[in-house]
Amino acid sequence: EGSELTEPRGLTSVEQIGLTERLLRVFHAPRRTFESVADGGSFPDWAAPVAVVVMFWAAHNLAVMPIVAPETPSAIAGWEQLTEDQRQVAVQGLEAWRSHGWLTMPLVSSFSSLAIVGLVLLGVCRLMLRAEISLRQTLAVKAYASLVAVPQWILLIPLVRAGDAAASPLTFTLGALLGDPSASLFGRFLGAVNVFDLWQVAVVGIGLSVMTGQPARRTTGVVFVLFIAWFALGALAPTAVSQTPTP
Repeated sequence: EGSELTEPRGLTSVEQIGLTERLLRVFHAPRRTFESVADGGSFPDWAAPVAVVVMFWAAHNLAVMPIVAPETPSAIAGWEQLTEDQRQVAVQGLEAWRSHGWLTMPLVSSFSSLAIVGLVLLGVCRLMLRAEISLRQTLAVKAYASLVAVPQWILLIPLVRAGDAAASPLTFTLGALLGDPSASLFGRFLGAVNVFDLWQVAVVGIGLSVMTGQPARRTTGVVFVLFIAWFALGALAPTAVSQTPTP
């Protein structure tokens, strides 16, 4: 009956591909990657993609550290306007970032995002799509989809080193087309929508389509609605949501 959970599509006839090829195909043939791990894959399928993202994110942090976290705090823009207490906090933050933050932030953020989004997708598939799916499968979908953030970190390095110290993932949002996106509710919403996030939504939609056997238009639509809801909330509470990394 229509209310019953649908079983994932069988993919036993699909030829398996190696881990390296699965990682690469996410960028140009994501369906092929997910078909190869339709059963949820194994630990490397959850850990390897996220480890790659962490590696490139950390490499970006190291490459731009002399600019965004200079050894001389007085080189920070607006240093003269800071109070003594604010300067102490800034110095402590710079020291923490230079010693370990450049690595721990990508590491903690990426793997916590994997766990949280994997659980959210599990609930979405079972409650909204009425599809039987395992946590292993949703973890694989999120892990491989997260790889689309790699080009973002690569592109940001030359932007920052060329003199745009303020360059960040916000640089690739639709709000960057506006003079001051924070001036209006709509501008804040656009300022939270990163083009790489949209790419990730599409990849997640394809992955869920493979795992559940449902049309990609339906799975992508559901993920897109959740994505829009998250950033609409961010536009309403910019300091609480929109300044946090996208899951």
